[in-house]
Amino acid sequence: MRGTMGSTPLSVGMILRRGAAMGPHAKLVGVTPAGRSWQTWPALASRARRVAAALPALGVRPGDRVGTFAWNGLRHLELFYGVPIAGAVLQPLNVRLHADQIAWIAEHAGDKVIFVEASLTARLAEIRPKLGGVERYVVLPDGTEPHPDFADAVGYEELLDGVADDEPAEVDEWSAACLCYTGGTTGRPKGVAYSHRSITLHAMSGLFVDSFAVRERDVVLPLTPLFHATSWGLPYAAALAGAGLVLAGSDTSPPAILRLIREERVTVAAGVPTFWLAVDQLEPAADDLASLDRILCGGSAIPLELIQRYHRRGVRMQQGWGMTEMSPSGNLTLVRGHLEERPEAERLALHATQGVTTAGVELRVVDPTGEVLPHDGVATGEIEVRGPWITSEYYEPDDDANTARFHDGWLRTGDVGTVDTDGYLHLLDRTKDLIKSGGEWISSIELENHLMDHEGVAQAMVIAVPHPVWGERPAALVVRASSAHSTAQLTADELREHVRARVASWWVPDVVEFVEALPTTATGKFDKRTARARWQQQLAAGFTLASDGQS
Repeated sequence: MRGTMGSTPLSVGMILRRGAAMGPHAKLVGVTPAGRSWQTWPALASRARRVAAALPALGVRPGDRVGTFAWNGLRHLELFYGVPIAGAVLQPLNVRLHADQIAWIAEHAGDKVIFVEASLTARLAEIRPKLGGVERYVVLPDGTEPHPDFADAVGYEELLDGVADDEPAEVDEWSAACLCYTGGTTGRPKGVAYSHRSITLHAMSGLFVDSFAVRERDVVLPLTPLFHATSWGLPYAAALAGAGLVLAGSDTSPPAILRLIREERVTVAAGVPTFWLAVDQLEPAADDLASLDRILCGGSAIPLELIQRYHRRGVRMQQGWGMTEMSPSGNLTLVRGHLEERPEAERLALHATQGVTTAGVELRVVDPTGEVLPHDGVATGEIEVRGPWITSEYYEPDDDANTARFHDGWLRTGDVGTVDTDGYLHLLDRTKDLIKSGGEWISSIELENHLMDHEGVAQAMVIAVPHPVWGERPAALVVRASSAHSTAQLTADELREHVRARVASWWVPDVVEFVEALPTTATGKFDKRTARARWQQQLAAGFTLASDGQS
């Protein structure tokens, strides 16, 4: 016997119809070089339907991949809805990747058409000769002149001119709606296909009160790019809630974003820790953040001191955890009911963990043999996850990644950590970033958090470097703070003593190197692979047999 089956598929089309019904008064703001523009959810829905109706004229059929090469903006958002409701597969290209990676992804995905923002046509012109599979280009206007190589491209408004906004036929909820690629920090980027069903369920989870808790009254500012795991699904969650949405365009500098938060009365913002560290260094005025209720932060660990500083400004900073393979959300920090009576410092410290799982996500800790370990805050192993919006395979990988990362419905995340008795995940490191010194493991994440808790530190990264006795030792790369938090020139010895008071002596970095800036990936995360290539041998040369090491 089967239970009741719904008559409406879980689809991007359903999300769009919900947004149009619930959001006639919500303001959708987009920023381009030409300035700000805005529309409503019903108006966006109409234009998205016109996109769907216009795609066949470009030769796009159901199942074809349609690439986008654009910043966060209203026209890009129209494509995020219009392409999937036509039955095609949206494939957002990461404009911050190296040109060779962009070309490889477009070819691997089989993009048939690419929609490119006018101001980015010069960048795409560099690799256009390598994109032999792309049949047509469409230029999105943004107030700038497109590159001459795109004189043969179709204009976006010209494409939509005179096209009716009829409701398209509903699609199969299990069909692919979007194809996103990982950052490729450990090899070739991997494709992850999101189905209509998984996108819808992930968006619904964004409305859960113990998750992102997006509400109709919110104004959401996702600083995470639309090409990065669909901006954490927030543009879809905002539509389901009928919430306002602000898309910042290409200028995501802290001053520009503070101005947007203040003028558009943003209540929820999302972005990586490196950005919020940079905002903190500006010492924003009280009215800059007056409307902001909470920050959803992920991508790397958040220093506790940063959480405390935003708390003093009246802004709750919640740490999330996930990855492209998870659509991308799995965990978020909150203060569970039975912990509400704890002292404020202890409650804030919960936001420095990786939080608890969102309803729908299952998480476990396993040892190298695959044995499932208890959630006791002590047992440490690799984190594995499964759930309705977590992928079970990569799209046509060029290696053995599917067998290496997926088994029995579980995703091996590559993260190492423990789960305490209250359900909070505590990550120690990525498996590739753990430091093995004298046969013992050292967590680079924990050391980075301690370093960035010092008021004189803006950013810190810890990497393993070869050592003649201990095999590997931790070395710290540090960017000094430039704000009022720093009252004197910070020294390496001062930092080492700061860390020594918090960890075992053999964890203390032997070398502290002050640098102007740390390398980041195309999505704003710290890039340890580049850092190791640039500094590892130089830092190792600073070791001597008499260095602290392990004692």
